[in-house]
Amino acid sequence: MRIGITYDLREDYGIERNSLVFADFCHPDEIGYMAEGIRRNGFEPVMIGNMYHLNERIQNHDLGCDLVLVCDEGISSRNREAIVPALLELNRIPYIGSDAYCMGLSQNKFHTKLVAEALGIRCPKGVYEPFGEAGAACAAIRSRLRAAGIAYPVVVKPNEEGYSMGVFLVHSDEELEEAVQYNFENYREGVLAEEYIRGKELYAPIIGSGEESYVLGIGICRYEDGSDIDIFSLEDKCFKTIRDEIPTLSDEARERIVRDSLLLYRHMGCVDFGRCDFKLTEENEPVLIEINPRPGLTQGGPFENCARAVGKTYAQVLGEIIQSARKRYGI
Repeated sequence: MRIGITYDLREDYGIERNSLVFADFCHPDEIGYMAEGIRRNGFEPVMIGNMYHLNERIQNHDLGCDLVLVCDEGISSRNREAIVPALLELNRIPYIGSDAYCMGLSQNKFHTKLVAEALGIRCPKGVYEPFGEAGAACAAIRSRLRAAGIAYPVVVKPNEEGYSMGVFLVHSDEELEEAVQYNFENYREGVLAEEYIRGKELYAPIIGSGEESYVLGIGICRYEDGSDIDIFSLEDKCFKTIRDEIPTLSDEARERIVRDSLLLYRHMGCVDFGRCDFKLTEENEPVLIEINPRPGLTQGGPFENCARAVGKTYAQVLGEIIQSARKRYGI
């Protein structure tokens, strides 16, 4: 069986290597690591590339694989993560990962937050402001934050981006204006302004579909010196050495993270693999930051870190993800 991999690289879109505006792309080493994991499961990897390469292969009837592992992110559209699943569905091509609706919904942080809160999952308090004139937007944000009883510092971020792009911790009206102006100019989309939650940032990788889905483990990213990361910034992800570890948690916190992760994952219809990110408050209460139905399967990253802790290899975990999709399609 041949498994294709869709992915996009910075050079696909002419993005500079050190750009901090657009950074949510795969790294060539990451693709190679996934390909080797596919081989270790007895399958043949096929390098497809981004959505344009996939579309060309489909049009030329030259896909050359039986199942597609969707890992691309796309660029410059709120629909970018939904395009490849929709294209594959249109052409009745089996694929690994969540569908177009799930990807589109999760891309919108504000809408995902509404769903999570409706399920009883605690999220940061905050306000959403649509794209528009920055001065008027800042005035509206300040007014609504005051009405909600939210004081500085607050976290400002674009509503439809990932990888910590455009995330700012702001402490004043002036910094708020700078953050909103930056996001409006670079991403041309609405912003979220949310309460700052002091505490550890944790992640929970998930494997499987429906009632068979489970949380692989709970991990934490720390700086090279072992100190905790409070706000996981884009600069941290791009330029600093980060260690993935397994934190010591209370049973109550662990159970709450597992419960909330699976509740949201299953409700949104995520399949095969995903990840939920949380802040653990100083009072030991998990607060959902976001759900990612298409997280990176990076070497040494969240999935491999949590796999090691339960005695599994990266290849075994990747095999479970592939098997989840095969079972869904009856392959």
